[in-house]
Amino acid sequence: MAFYVNPFAGDDSAEGTSPSAAWRTLAKVSGQEFEPGAQVLLLRGGTWNEGLRLRGCGTADKPILLGAYGEGPRPRINAGPTHAITGEGAISGWRISGLELTSTNDLNPTHKITGGTCGIYVEQEDLCEGLIIEDCLIHNTSGPGIFLKATGKSKLVFKDTVIEHCEVYNASCGIQFLGLPDYGTEYFGGFRVAHCVVHDIGGDGIVPFCGNNGVIEYCTAYRTGQGCDEKDHSPVAIWYAWAKSCVIQYCHAYDNRTGGRGADGGGFDFDGGCVDCILQYNYSHDNEGAGYLICSWDAEKWPCTGCICRYNVSVNDGLQNDYASIHFWQNQDCTIHNNTCITRSASPVKFATSGFSARGNLIANNVFLIDSPEDIPLVKSEFDIGENQFRNNLYHRVREGLYFTPDGKEIRTLDEFMKVVGGEGEIAGDPKLADPASGNFHLRPDSPCRGGGMRLPDMGPRDYYGTPLAEDGPVDIGCAAARGAPPK
Repeated sequence: MAFYVNPFAGDDSAEGTSPSAAWRTLAKVSGQEFEPGAQVLLLRGGTWNEGLRLRGCGTADKPILLGAYGEGPRPRINAGPTHAITGEGAISGWRISGLELTSTNDLNPTHKITGGTCGIYVEQEDLCEGLIIEDCLIHNTSGPGIFLKATGKSKLVFKDTVIEHCEVYNASCGIQFLGLPDYGTEYFGGFRVAHCVVHDIGGDGIVPFCGNNGVIEYCTAYRTGQGCDEKDHSPVAIWYAWAKSCVIQYCHAYDNRTGGRGADGGGFDFDGGCVDCILQYNYSHDNEGAGYLICSWDAEKWPCTGCICRYNVSVNDGLQNDYASIHFWQNQDCTIHNNTCITRSASPVKFATSGFSARGNLIANNVFLIDSPEDIPLVKSEFDIGENQFRNNLYHRVREGLYFTPDGKEIRTLDEFMKVVGGEGEIAGDPKLADPASGNFHLRPDSPCRGGGMRLPDMGPRDYYGTPLAEDGPVDIGCAAARGAPPK
């Protein structure tokens, strides 16, 4: 059954089951518990200066739709000092579609803190299955645009959540998942965040924490990290923490900032508690922090292990605070291969630590290029990085000569660098990329990257440009496979 809400001509004493007998207020809607298959439709062009509470549960084959009817702009919920949409009790099976949502930023005018009021805030302790948020415009909130919070001991709470085709701006955070109090990886299972854009954000962009077997794909995040007052928080555009077997792919992150704290401000991040996650086919550029941060803030309690970063591009990242294109911090046993990294003011690779050295990582088949006349090291570390493997990477600086600083030592030859780190198959020279200035990172016919790589047990299905990868034969260095398999 469909229920209609018209803020101009509606009447809360009406039945609400037709446009001519529509309800008027969201308070009326909030007082109803809806059955599977119900539709709650807000009039396009209408504005409600109040929040909405969802009650009732749908099913996979009979979801409850909160959407729009009529013609004109999206229905707008301007909730003021409350969340625009929140849930009451269990709310499995809701589909929220085609709305504009705002609260107020009076409590947080510069979006510098986490918390406050949200566009959509859903807190659940028991199973919430099949929640879908699609095609929503969310802005000017004092808290996150979308915030899903799971509570209780670590277990599956949000199952098969989908957030897609949404835009979030002027918020403290774009899209956030969090499980409390255990910060485990079981709270969010099988989620998908896709085709979303977040920008002009005080802190983080897209951060689905505490999940497993989820994916962020085809998303864009820019101008995040506009300002963070919290002493223990620093922002990244798109990242995971406490995640198992999750993927970030086909995403774009640029012009992201440190929040004024001198930390992070990068494009992508696998952080504490990430296990067996994959970063692939992403484009990061012109970020103050790292292009790709592979790290763990607590290497003993929440290690980052077994993750893969492959077929990504980083251009002109690390603009502040000595970050790098690929920045290691206290992680272990990760594989970083076939990325193309071009810097202008930073090192392509840096290892950092606050006590636990990154170890057991394989760095292979990457292009590391410094496009600057400055004397910048290609690989930088103040401690011994010999417990990591360097294999078949290509190094080049437009300034004459090579320069590395592993263990704080100044090294000017590739042979000496390989000796210090135990490297094998490393190459120095111009990678001869097709036209990197215009974003074309393919290899020219005479590129030394062609056939210069090493074959890994799992190379992945395709390169950065979508070329299927051959199962055998020569391997190319960098994000573009000139020797890929013919398309099927």
